Amino acid sequence: MKRFAMILVLAALCWGAVAVLSWACSPPEGGINGVKDGSTVSGTVKLEVAVTSETEVKGVDLYADDGLAASLEESPYVYELDTTTLADGEHTVYAKVRALKRADGKSDTLTFTVENQKEADDSGSTNTG
Repeated sequence: MKRFAMILVLAALCWGAVAVLSWACSPPEGGINGVKDGSTVSGTVKLEVAVTSETEVKGVDLYADDGLAASLEESPYVYELDTTTLADGEHTVYAKVRALKRADGKSDTLTFTVENQKEADDSGSTNTG
């Protein structure tokens, strides 16, 4: 019975240590400003990633439709997304924050709609890009 009690105490200590370590080692967070979830955009959109981290950040990777759009190494983490390189329709964007000593963090995924062709039709020109 004493052996079983000792195992329970050790397990509690280990789980407690794991909980403390996971709390102390929380990954950095990033939020994207410049496009609102569900919005419609055209042309160039300035995206800025606001980073919250308890440790040094190596950089931010910005993804559009799950493809790497930019690797930003210095704050402020700003990227100008040329939406004319995207087809008209629904797209997504998210950021991965690369931490120096901890697990990487990820922003929420934002969904937006590109409408460049409508803008080109309204101006009387055609969009060949």
